[in-house]
Amino acid sequence: MTPETVEQNVLNQIQKMQQQELIPVAVMLGHEDWLIFAEQSKVSYTPFGSARRYQPALGGLLLVRVDEMNMTRVVTQTELDAYAQTHQIL
Repeated sequence: MTPETVEQNVLNQIQKMQQQELIPVAVMLGHEDWLIFAEQSKVSYTPFGSARRYQPALGGLLLVRVDEMNMTRVVTQTELDAYAQTHQIL
């Protein structure tokens, strides 16, 4: 069995959120997951912020790089706003 790709993981998270009637708006990726995704993806990503606004990257959601090692999390607008209040978004 092949390990799940970052994109598959995100699509699964989106489906679970939609079943709970939540509206996903962004995907937060930590450093390690960002590197894995960049390797798996056919899109060039730079570490300087231009990629975090590349919309169709993962499920059509905003792509946000966060200052953590391992994190792949789909969030609502409320969760994103709360995270941005207390953490650094790269």
